[in-house]
Amino acid sequence: MMSTSPLFERIRKGARSTAERKVASVLLEGYPTRALSTVETLAKQASVSAPTVLRFVAKIGYPRFADFQAAAIADVERQLGSPLNNIRSAVQAEKPDHIYQQTLLLQAEALQTAAAHAMPVEFDVIVDLLINPKITIKLLGGRYSQNLAQRLALQLGQLRPSVFFTPLTLGFTYDALVDAGPQDCFVIFDYRRYQAELLNFARGAKRSGARICLFTDTWRSPVAEYSDAVLTSPDSSTSPFGSRVVPTAQIEAIVAAVSLRTHDRSRDRLARIEDLRKLDDDASSSGKDEAE
Repeated sequence: MMSTSPLFERIRKGARSTAERKVASVLLEGYPTRALSTVETLAKQASVSAPTVLRFVAKIGYPRFADFQAAAIADVERQLGSPLNNIRSAVQAEKPDHIYQQTLLLQAEALQTAAAHAMPVEFDVIVDLLINPKITIKLLGGRYSQNLAQRLALQLGQLRPSVFFTPLTLGFTYDALVDAGPQDCFVIFDYRRYQAELLNFARGAKRSGARICLFTDTWRSPVAEYSDAVLTSPDSSTSPFGSRVVPTAQIEAIVAAVSLRTHDRSRDRLARIEDLRKLDDDASSSGKDEAE
């Protein structure tokens, strides 16, 4: 993993609009390799137009795309000659033999990579949507990611109203779109292998005017084309099913941010929930008194 550089930080901090954030996210996820690809390739990966890519690099100080790439190449050369980087490479080469330790270290590295490449502004866009009391939040995922959607739904539902887990039920996959509109935000989890149903669902949700937030891997689900904000995660794993350690950490960060931003409202809601949970205790006590 490369350390941050002035160019890296320009990319991270220069993006504001949805299209700019898409370009910046793609660049940071694969920096500096993706910075050395063509304008057309970057545009395709970010689901934007080639002029959008050129406008973004001009905005961060590079009127010509060739100038932008020259700055990225200078970063590569600087990193290759860094003694600290060479020491890190030597340390990383000494990996334990046991799969348990290998897996733990691999996930630790994935978390560090995700943190280094993070786009805080993209995260903030998602949190802004999730704390809006006028918006209904609906969460769904694929075969191996719907448990993530359900987890976030359960935790968000403790902090705010109008939160619903939307499972993809065979034969009823698209029924949830019948009432969809601008008042809805669909949070979708989609990782390789990407599911066609989720893409079709996102396309229908976007047509209805709903907002879409996507959690995906660094290869980026096709749902990204229709998304207002995207959080990606490295998928390095010793498991044949991929890793969901980073997405789980992202969920925890989202919940922490929502709780912080809605402190008084969420605190009152949690207090009411705790009072309701005491009904079982009251019923048990009442039954015991009657028996006596």
